[in-house]
Amino acid sequence: MNTFDLQIQSTASDGKHAPQEIVEMAAARGLRVIAITDHDTTDGVDEAMRAGEEKGVRVIPGIEISVEEHGAHLLGYGIDHKNSGLVVELEKARVSRIEGAQKMVENLRGAGFVVEWEDVAAQARGPTVARPHIARAVLSRPENKEKLGDTATVHDFIVKFLSDKSPYYVHRSHISVENSIALIHESGGVAVWSHPAVHFRRDETSSETDYDALGSFLSELVRGGIDGLEVFNPSHTEDDVEFLAGAAAEQGLLVTGGSDFHELGGVTGRRTEGLHAAEYPGDYEIYGYSVAGIIECLDNALAERRAGISPVA
Repeated sequence: MNTFDLQIQSTASDGKHAPQEIVEMAAARGLRVIAITDHDTTDGVDEAMRAGEEKGVRVIPGIEISVEEHGAHLLGYGIDHKNSGLVVELEKARVSRIEGAQKMVENLRGAGFVVEWEDVAAQARGPTVARPHIARAVLSRPENKEKLGDTATVHDFIVKFLSDKSPYYVHRSHISVENSIALIHESGGVAVWSHPAVHFRRDETSSETDYDALGSFLSELVRGGIDGLEVFNPSHTEDDVEFLAGAAAEQGLLVTGGSDFHELGGVTGRRTEGLHAAEYPGDYEIYGYSVAGIIECLDNALAERRAGISPVA
């Protein structure tokens, strides 16, 4: 059983559970350390930290930032979540997300789906609007049953209708990798590449990863100052973990692990290796690798960052 989970989304972004509820679930599963890493917002951090103090679960303040290159995501750990520079940039990202989501709703309506912006807004309990909210809104309307066919889950809807390559998807402006890393560092945190293999699948229904392309982008991130890699994630196969663990060791990067938890029970109901969503906090495979020392290394890196020293794993 895993004892930490360094990637969890709450109702502050596209998760279905409030921060306090997440902490309660984490405590019930024996997790000792978690990070709340909502998409482009830190609104859930304070509630989670208060609940963590009550339940004996350490909550690391975090963020997941969507970046311009390759549609990748960067995790920021140990950040000052009220840092003024961070808050300003996150507000810009929030506005951009809403504008993009509104255009995607218009595109889906043009394609014959019955969905209103009010339906989407009702799904978003926090300030961030994301593709899962749109998917849930469409799936909740019985008028769409015939058009949906066998598409019945949020995951499948996004893959089929709202993937980055879909004609209905709207590309919004993002922060560059370089600026995102700098923003995390300036707010006192360390920057980790979230679920790296996901962004380099050979196609969107496969678990086969283009490691040459992934390695090339990793070199760009290293030059930009990235601190670590999320090696363990339910969307990673054993081959992915082996490649990423080797890359982290070669580059002297931190290793982290997280479930990318959004919803109790997952959103796919499938347990295909490298192609399933977390069913509960702490739900990720380590494939026999040791995770001992991961939290300690992260803490050391954060201490060095706060002391103004570039962290080394």
